[in-house]
Amino acid sequence: MLSNRLGRWAKGIVVSAAAAHATYWVWESAERWGSEAQQANPDGGIGAGFIEGALATLAWLTLVPLLLWTGMRLLRERDNQLLVGMGSATWIILGTQMTEGGVSRIETELFLLAFALLGGFLALFHPTAPAE
Repeated sequence: MLSNRLGRWAKGIVVSAAAAHATYWVWESAERWGSEAQQANPDGGIGAGFIEGALATLAWLTLVPLLLWTGMRLLRERDNQLLVGMGSATWIILGTQMTEGGVSRIETELFLLAFALLGGFLALFHPTAPAE
């Protein structure tokens, strides 16, 4: 029982860390792409870089839940509703801090580490079938 819980905790940490770093990398790349589009055409008006910014936002909001669920399923863990739901909500809250631009690389890594640890904690809890 204890080894099963430790395994689930470790899987939650690994999957959460991978999901957070992958999403952050995709978001950062899309943001840089949008910035380059605006710089390439400064007179392009309000639409310059809009699509890139929309893709960055879409990636920020959708990749973490998808990667959390997929990662845990690939590791053969079921009943990850709390990890996916609360992890996604936490990711959005963290995003308000990390996407502001005033956060250093070390602070970003600390946010991502905290997210991974929280993911491990959330992976420990899963619904059980009601006793009949």
